[in-house]
Amino acid sequence: MNKTVRILFLIHFAFVIITVSHLYELIHFQPVNSLINLYSSYTYTNRNFGFFAPTVNDDYELSLRAFKEKDTVGHEVQLHAADRENRIRFLTMLWHFSEGNSTSQMDLFARSWGLYCMNTDRTVSQVLISVYKHEVPTMENYRRGERISKKLYYQTTIYAK
Repeated sequence: MNKTVRILFLIHFAFVIITVSHLYELIHFQPVNSLINLYSSYTYTNRNFGFFAPTVNDDYELSLRAFKEKDTVGHEVQLHAADRENRIRFLTMLWHFSEGNSTSQMDLFARSWGLYCMNTDRTVSQVLISVYKHEVPTMENYRRGERISKKLYYQTTIYAK
């Protein structure tokens, strides 16, 4: 029994290491690939390292409004991520946006988002960046009737030149 448990632990950790390090991309033998995919889905090791049980970040919502020359209304800009890696980059920036309540860090992220909008559309002359924080009430306040609310957390305008 003891030897069987050790072998099962060894197999489990081998699958975890193969999944986390993306070594499965190098394995071209379909039955092994299928087994790794099935096992990693079952154990959740393929879920962006969710098995480490990370802390829960504040929930932010990003709004980008781009304005062209002499435009007073502007239009909403959606961040387009062509692949999974870029989606994770965009979300990571948003999750780490207010880390340490550093205004200079928030300004840096805002400039990055503004520059993205201006590079996507060369006719954009300014971008209004608004970050909203979803305030989640405590259970006690929820029982008193308070609900999730969206409050403006940060706002700035980035100008072209």
